[in-house]
Amino acid sequence: MATSKKTHARRKPRQRRSQQRVANIIDAAGQLLEEVGYAELTTNAIAAKAATSIGSLYQFFPNKEAVVAELVKGFRADIQSLFDHSLSVQLARRSLRQFVDVVVDGIEDVRRRSPGFSSVFSFRKFGGTLNDQRVQLEADIIFPLSSLLAQAYPEIPEDRRAQCMTMVTETTKVLLSKIANELPENQIWMREELKCMLGLYLESRLLI
Repeated sequence: MATSKKTHARRKPRQRRSQQRVANIIDAAGQLLEEVGYAELTTNAIAAKAATSIGSLYQFFPNKEAVVAELVKGFRADIQSLFDHSLSVQLARRSLRQFVDVVVDGIEDVRRRSPGFSSVFSFRKFGGTLNDQRVQLEADIIFPLSSLLAQAYPEIPEDRRAQCMTMVTETTKVLLSKIANELPENQIWMREELKCMLGLYLESRLLI
């Protein structure tokens, strides 16, 4: 019987120098995900990019899966913080367009300051156990949004809300990834168009 690879860290860093080393390792893994993809990602490459020894990496992580799991854990925490502090049932009731603006701008902010987020969120350049990480990240986006909309619009059937969240999430994944590769002068208006499109879509499906 095949056994799954461990995806948890060996130990938590306690000293500030060790904490910085771990942060550098995680950041390096995120950068490499964008550059070469998950299949080509190796612990040796991560250690080299983080300017640390492979032995130092293995002090904290047993394999690349554990490094990526810690990376995605940070993404998930950022998304949860965004939803906890910036979204509310009241906002969803007051204006679906403003609600969408906060979601798209918030996810874009996480993407911009978090190397590797695009590769996980946009479902590209990945393989192996990274698929499990992507599923967890996507669930952390879809379920809270669905819950907020369920409270704001209880009269809407659950299956319709689920369909809406799937369409919004998939559209956002594809277009934010494309926008990120556009010229800076195009990114602003394209992101505004995305928000307008999603806002109009949700209004057409949820406002009855």
